[in-house]
Amino acid sequence: MKLVIEQNRNFQETEIIIRCSSINSELQKIIDAIKISSFTITAYKDGYLQKINHEDICYIESVDEKTFIYCENDVYDCKMKLFELEETLTNSSFVRISKSCILNIDFIEKVKPMLNGKYEVLLINGEKLIINRHYVPIFKKKFGL
Repeated sequence: MKLVIEQNRNFQETEIIIRCSSINSELQKIIDAIKISSFTITAYKDGYLQKINHEDICYIESVDEKTFIYCENDVYDCKMKLFELEETLTNSSFVRISKSCILNIDFIEKVKPMLNGKYEVLLINGEKLIINRHYVPIFKKKFGL
């Protein structure tokens, strides 16, 4: 693989061009990383519309058909459905942990298995979340357990 970077003050915006004969798994990972690195979610707080970078999100939860985005210190209301966000965040640090919650594994401080087959995670902001038994295998693979 050859990497060429052109830097010029005359360029108005960054453009990434990939030239290849076929897309293999290594190249697909690079493409996914590029796509997710520029991804932001539009959400509301106190009546104001804000863009939230995906790396600032601890977890996303759906409650009573409303989607909430939880960051370290703030909670936002999002108009997107949970399944739409899950599809968009595929191949990122996000993983579904229950029917109503998607977790960013980068915010996990500790993981503890429970007696009933579920897992408990402690986030860096002190919140605790439960990983449903059905989602444990997916979580373990994503988290590297």
